[in-house]
Amino acid sequence: SYGYKREPINKNKTEIVVDDFASKVVQKAYEWYATSSFSMELLRQKIKSEFGVDWSKGMTDKILKDHFYYGIMTWKNKQYKHKYQPIVTKQLFDQVQQVKASFNKKPFKYAGKPNIIYRGLLRCGHCGLAVTPEKHKGHIYYHCTQYNGKHGASWLREETITEQIGDVFKRLQIPDWVLEQVVGNLSNLHQNKMDFHNKQLDKLNDENKTLTKMMDNLYLDKLKGRITDDKYDQFFQSFHEQKAGIATRLVMLQEAEDNYYISTKYLLELSNRAYELFKSSEVEERRQLINLD
Repeated sequence: SYGYKREPINKNKTEIVVDDFASKVVQKAYEWYATSSFSMELLRQKIKSEFGVDWSKGMTDKILKDHFYYGIMTWKNKQYKHKYQPIVTKQLFDQVQQVKASFNKKPFKYAGKPNIIYRGLLRCGHCGLAVTPEKHKGHIYYHCTQYNGKHGASWLREETITEQIGDVFKRLQIPDWVLEQVVGNLSNLHQNKMDFHNKQLDKLNDENKTLTKMMDNLYLDKLKGRITDDKYDQFFQSFHEQKAGIATRLVMLQEAEDNYYISTKYLLELSNRAYELFKSSEVEERRQLINLD
């Protein structure tokens, strides 16, 4: 399965181990798709944009339903628990299957629409699974897919959910003394975050420069006949995968920084303007506000 590779133990034996780069792609694919914010095509585009990996539709679908990633292998139509390191959890795998099932129920043109406010943010109060949206007669309805069994789940219009969440924000107030304490803590956290961010950034950039230099030296060794073509290809592939991994970590570091500033902004404004912010926010800002930890 993609995400794993074979490494030699000795001359006659190999073992299956997790491929650092490929497994990260698989893990992020599951996490992104589980939010219900991506159709299969949008997910493929996201993967290609973030990792430079071009999955076909068939491969994407196969990966998103492969039990091997959470620890189960199929042999002669029977499932067995394997000994290899899982890449995703069973819970995440099940959530992805639920999302896949919900997409298959509705016309593809509605899948992954960015203006569906609560996609991926709501969970069923009965079974805990994600609530999925569907569009009918000009209105968006949310319901549990009941992936783990029927339990009489009702359907709610998006407007009704907006009213209910709005009522919560109307009652939300942060006392002044709490807000003052929060601001002080955020100031300290900000400095610590910047120190950590800069150290991580310097470390990743140094690693990237080192790998670039090693690849340059590797090329010179090949030109001078110091290594064979096979050895060159082997080392080059290893260095290339490490550089790709660093690029991914740099993107994640930047995303973490962006999310920090967005979350801080809303936390400070929530003190007196929670309901106003909720009602006036654009779709993506409203999603961020609801999902604020």
